[in-house]
Amino acid sequence: MSADIFKITLIVLVTIEALFLSDVIVSRVLPELLSLGAGIGSIALIVLFSVPNGLFIALPTALLVGVYIVVLRRRENQEFKIFAGFGYGPRTLSLTAVTVGLTGAALSLALSGFVEPVSRYLLVTTLEGVAHQAIRDGDLASGRFYQVGDTTIFAASGHLKTVAGDVFMHQKRSDDLGRVIVASRLFNPKIGEQNQFGLLLNDVNVYEFSDRAGERKAKTAQKREPGCVDCDQKDILPPLKYMYVDKFYMDLPKVSAEVTRNWRHPRETNFIDLFSVAEWDARHVEVFGERLLRSVLCLLTPLLALVAVAVTTKATLLFALPAASAGVLFLSFFASNNVGVISQYGLGGAVAILLGGAIAMAAVLIVLVWKLNGRFIGSIGISV
Repeated sequence: MSADIFKITLIVLVTIEALFLSDVIVSRVLPELLSLGAGIGSIALIVLFSVPNGLFIALPTALLVGVYIVVLRRRENQEFKIFAGFGYGPRTLSLTAVTVGLTGAALSLALSGFVEPVSRYLLVTTLEGVAHQAIRDGDLASGRFYQVGDTTIFAASGHLKTVAGDVFMHQKRSDDLGRVIVASRLFNPKIGEQNQFGLLLNDVNVYEFSDRAGERKAKTAQKREPGCVDCDQKDILPPLKYMYVDKFYMDLPKVSAEVTRNWRHPRETNFIDLFSVAEWDARHVEVFGERLLRSVLCLLTPLLALVAVAVTTKATLLFALPAASAGVLFLSFFASNNVGVISQYGLGGAVAILLGGAIAMAAVLIVLVWKLNGRFIGSIGISV
């Protein structure tokens, strides 16, 4: 039975991933990469690196569907009635579901802890590399925003391959410092000294702003008195620095496969490097909590599938599996997005809450399987 479950799970997993990748191709590849002139090789790599991003939805749902279909099919074939005659009870079903769940949980931890961080990094660098090469070649039309690393470029008119006009650029200099560049023209990108690639701008205004100061100013603006006539003018945040130059040359960030990986970002780290960090903050706890939650869902979904089979009758045939799938998707999205709430309790508190909740839910599901044991013996006369 476990072999059949894993076979159906694999089929469902491939199907869900195919749907996810088709959405990636339609929403990202076609509108973004084709406009950048990306080759078929780059497009194939981006699709490949996008595969692990959909597994946090696909794997728990695939386990749910796999267990549900196999158990329901065997129930309708009267196999559990024969098993009951041999002395098998709900304990066998529960142990099978827990074994399948533990296998799925281990696979989820391996994927989210080692495969996904690498693919996430390769996806970002490949996308940036395509944008960088497009700007480098100058084969970009106006009227669109293009991003290379922390630099965003926009030209209202012209063409980057020749001369572009009314150019706007934004750079993230640091966590709390941003630079805005406004130029009347941008000339054809050239390769400078030491093979450094950059942009030559004409009639340039350069502004630097502090993002943190902007947040404080926004909070102050909310406290202003009603009826204040000059408040809008007073709330305008002046730049920290301003400079005007006739010509301005700016280097673009280097993006290549040889870029040194930034292991300090929690989402870009595997478990080995994550636990090698000397001191964790809330971001590290949140990332680990999300990965643990995905694993917990894979542990619970086989038990939830057994309960769904037990409550499947002719009246509930069309609702049992969709309702269980909705519960899994709800936990996948809602609970995952709120892991940051429990990250404030530290690593120990977050792990205790997640594992405690998983144990409690597993106990409830196992009790339901035992209580509904008689539902696994009688069929309802359907073909699965």
